[in-house]
Amino acid sequence: MVFSSFRFHVGVRVLLLAVCVSIAIWGWIAAHWLVTPVVAGWLALLCGAELVWYVERSQREFSAFLSSILHQDYSMPVPARGRGRTFDELESVYRSLSEEFKRLNLQKAANYQYLEAVVEHIAVALICLDRDGNVVMMNEHARKLFGLPYAHGLRSIARFDERLPGLLERMRHGDQDLLQVRRGDEVMQLVLYATEFSLLEKHYKLVSFQNIRDELERREIESWQKLIRVLTHEIMNSVTPIISLSKLVQEDLVSKGADDDLLRSINAVHSRSSGLLEFVKAYRSFATVPVPKKETVEVLPILQRVRVLMDELIASRHIAMEIQAPDGELAVHLDPRQLEQVLINLVRNAAEALADTAQPRIILRATRDERRRVMLQVIDNGPGIDAAHIDNIFVPFFTTKRGGSGVGLSISRQLVQANRGFITAKAAEPRGSVFTMSFPVPI
Repeated sequence: MVFSSFRFHVGVRVLLLAVCVSIAIWGWIAAHWLVTPVVAGWLALLCGAELVWYVERSQREFSAFLSSILHQDYSMPVPARGRGRTFDELESVYRSLSEEFKRLNLQKAANYQYLEAVVEHIAVALICLDRDGNVVMMNEHARKLFGLPYAHGLRSIARFDERLPGLLERMRHGDQDLLQVRRGDEVMQLVLYATEFSLLEKHYKLVSFQNIRDELERREIESWQKLIRVLTHEIMNSVTPIISLSKLVQEDLVSKGADDDLLRSINAVHSRSSGLLEFVKAYRSFATVPVPKKETVEVLPILQRVRVLMDELIASRHIAMEIQAPDGELAVHLDPRQLEQVLINLVRNAAEALADTAQPRIILRATRDERRRVMLQVIDNGPGIDAAHIDNIFVPFFTTKRGGSGVGLSISRQLVQANRGFITAKAAEPRGSVFTMSFPVPI
């Protein structure tokens, strides 16, 4: 309606202002009144002020609208209708702007949540640092890796490894580095990769941490397996004919009554060739570990079976064996027969190491680590592991025992890895050694 329009209201106010001014001027100059011109003048001032207030109301509404948008408040009502077509168009623009800003804000929040979910989901530890070295973002994998619920700066991360703050400060865009860290019984091989970027005129550095220990061990085992397959194939092809021919020559010399020296030489060749063949056959087991048949099993019954199987050996050497494990609380998903084989091998090694130890003792312990993984340990109070050999005891063919083959611990590591676990060794306190196996919790 035209009488509800902005122009009509402004016109009425201008008309009233003009009437008041005219009365004040006419009454003062022509009629020589005293009171009426004063009252009319005050009314003119009031009409002028109200006119200014009414005209500026649109500016105040627009300012309030922009202020609400600035504070991300989209609940403010738009100006009421009924002030003319121009204001109806302005109201429509208000509504459109409000809906668009609301849509953009929701989209921004959704994109942030999506990015946050992606960052938390990826199986790589990520931390983001600003120019001053403050931690502005750390995903769940990083919190688990560093053992920190949150971190404000590099000092917090230094508790994980004192070398890490300096390494992070030196890294630049595209740099990659390798860091070996020991946490408890676990040795981690961390690959660090840095990316630098600027956002809203602020400089950031994003660093990823990926533990490649399992991959390195898997590649190492595969390399040893390939080498052993080639060596055993070539050696067996060469030794087998030597054994056969030396046997024929031996029989022929015996039938002809040959010289004793010659006969002893042939016997030595045959015996050594046969021994070499058995030696090579023993090492073939390292390259032919069977695929595990996994099932979810309780840990305690496995430890009890191992104690029964090793009871005769333990008793003959007067070794005390103890099992430390909660009853019915620890379950693992693996091949129980392969786990038994590893435990038997570790117990046998521990028993041999305790040969000259007073009051020898072996502990089979099952518990959880800080990551809730199932941890199995074989602990003895023997002479311990020489620090010079600790990094090589799982290397194939490496042994410190006289007459040892150097294959037992290598096969044990391969069996543990095939069941998605890892095995480490360290010296015990105050003496002895500790072999630790860790397995993920079954889903």
